Amino acid sequence: MFKMDKPDPKYFDYAASVPPFKEAIDSFMITSQTYFANPSSIHSKGRKAKKFLYDLKKDFCDLLKFYDGRLMLCSSATEANNTIIEGYIQRFPTGKILVAEDAHDSIWYATKRYPRRTIVLKIDPEGNIREDQFERSISTDTSLVCLNHVCSETGINHDVERLAYMGHSRQIKILIDGTQAVGHIPVNLTEIPFDYYTFSAHKFGGVRSVGGIFMRDINFEPLLWGGKQEWEMRGGTENLPGLASAHAALKKNLEIQSSEIARLSELGRKLIMQIQELVPGVIVNSPKNGLPGLLSLSIPGMKGNELVAAMSLTGCSISTGSACHASQVEPSRIILAMGRNEKEATGTVRISMGYGTTPESVNALLKAIKDYLGTKF
Repeated sequence: MFKMDKPDPKYFDYAASVPPFKEAIDSFMITSQTYFANPSSIHSKGRKAKKFLYDLKKDFCDLLKFYDGRLMLCSSATEANNTIIEGYIQRFPTGKILVAEDAHDSIWYATKRYPRRTIVLKIDPEGNIREDQFERSISTDTSLVCLNHVCSETGINHDVERLAYMGHSRQIKILIDGTQAVGHIPVNLTEIPFDYYTFSAHKFGGVRSVGGIFMRDINFEPLLWGGKQEWEMRGGTENLPGLASAHAALKKNLEIQSSEIARLSELGRKLIMQIQELVPGVIVNSPKNGLPGLLSLSIPGMKGNELVAAMSLTGCSISTGSACHASQVEPSRIILAMGRNEKEATGTVRISMGYGTTPESVNALLKAIKDYLGTKF
């Protein structure tokens, strides 16, 4: 069986990608060897693979209490989000799409590609979407609303149950990006009145290139055409080993979730306190009740990418924000949207912790930051 070391405790970029659990790697390998046949084939091995796919999908949905829809597999949350947005753009040529200002780039791209078809739901200085603004933005030509469950840069946990209910009460379809929520916080999909809820397995300890959409509606144009898989809504042979890995990772997360929430919350609280003592002018962009272990900090007078590079030399891995644009020097649009000025936004870093993080590694990171800032201020 596959053997792996524990994650490097000085890795502080769990929001970008979680080191895969051993259980997830093992499940991927076993399924690859056991159910190698194409689920679309009609011979016995193909039928066994298809049954295993069906059973695994059901079990995966059950873990998140999703009983009244379908699970469509994709290669990533990016493909999942693109699938719904492009599907609505094509199916409803005059419909408007509302996009939350703190949405991931796989949703935000629509505001640039389709500026006349999109309306931005702005966030306040705390990162919240105001309900009164949300209600005013909905009109008779609104076809879709795109929301974050948890923001990947700040860790704010939106009240998606309330927002989705407000949209549904006006007969509007709801897309929720759950990429940073699944596995990390309690998610009960029965309680959220969404139409599409997306995820990516590598964000909670599964293998890469596995994502999906929990769907209560399939009234959109497919993005990928080809075979008749997934109710003819997404062509391509299903990634059965990837789903098995995601299932194993989600189970593992649910087993440790309660204790990890408490542990990571405490580590994050102590780290913020110590950094605030070290750097009095630091701005904390993450709410106290946000995603446990995710901290967004703005340090005026310095550049976030320089701090990231300096920490890397000490063996500590942090980031400037979303991994999709972490190499860019320009300030984060989400941090700017919260009212930070350009210098503050440019000096922003994200520290995200997970199951491999230890108190000792947090102390090592704090010392590395202290040593670096001591040479700068």
